[in-house]
Amino acid sequence: MKEVAYRIGHTPFIAQTIANTFGIKIKNSSYDIKNALVDGNVEFYQFNEGLSIQISKFKPEAPIKVTRIGTNNQELIILDFHIVGNASLNITNNNIESENINGLQHGAYFASSEIESFAVFPAGFYNEQLHIVMDKKWLKSFFSSDIEEILHKVIASESFFMYEHLTSKITALLITIFGSDVNADFRQSYLHGKTIELLSLFFNRIKNREENLNYTTSNYTDVSNLFELMQFVDDHLDNDLSVQRLADKIGYSESKLQKLCKAVYGKSVLKEITQRRMNKALELLGSRKYTITEVGYKMGYQNMSHFSSAFKRIHGFLPSKYLK
Repeated sequence: MKEVAYRIGHTPFIAQTIANTFGIKIKNSSYDIKNALVDGNVEFYQFNEGLSIQISKFKPEAPIKVTRIGTNNQELIILDFHIVGNASLNITNNNIESENINGLQHGAYFASSEIESFAVFPAGFYNEQLHIVMDKKWLKSFFSSDIEEILHKVIASESFFMYEHLTSKITALLITIFGSDVNADFRQSYLHGKTIELLSLFFNRIKNREENLNYTTSNYTDVSNLFELMQFVDDHLDNDLSVQRLADKIGYSESKLQKLCKAVYGKSVLKEITQRRMNKALELLGSRKYTITEVGYKMGYQNMSHFSSAFKRIHGFLPSKYLK
């Protein structure tokens, strides 16, 4: 398995590290990787001292392990969007590395710079990822008071890790970014504007989270265990998934599991399970292979009225309307 490792920093540094690993020269803020291991493209921009992005599109021809090494620079914050692909993710630190590798959900991963992780990308799957690196001082100076509370939590936190499901607006914007072919002379300005728009949508999405961002290195194992537990949830969406059953599975009290879930996912355990059920329901209905009743049963619902209500609460429309 090919292994790639980089230390967290702004994206020109990250891109150069990856390019060096594959023996590739960078030209005009981008480079192509075409060899026996991977076929892809990396594009990166440093918009100012406090904001940079990297757009990665790639298909491994053989399994690749990418390790992100933390840094002691507590001013940096990382926001990753994973929208297409297949991979596994593990949260680590210098002392702890879980034996269980958990599925990398499509979504947003928001973390402080000392949070370390590695992802394993299997062969044959196309991936699209957007990495945003921010400086806390830039965040504080740029964004308005509309999201002052969440920014205060972020800036005050020494260590945190969060996951957020993608809304339809965020997904549409990401698709626009990845699919854009704006002329090179204007591309950096175009992507700068789209990045600001994306950050605004994301921060407004998480500003009402119930728990403070407060993760220390002792919580790495908790985060990894929670990811493993949610992989179990995804594999058993048709089952009775009570909080007590899930807490017992990883040896936590119900209150500890609830607090952990709210900190990482921004919602209670049952609300997170409902979110995952409705996301899967949308996918199954979109395949046009199943009726609404069949999908409802697959998501663990015996009462289709309750299923339709939950679906509308999450997606904003009824399953019957989606199928029309």
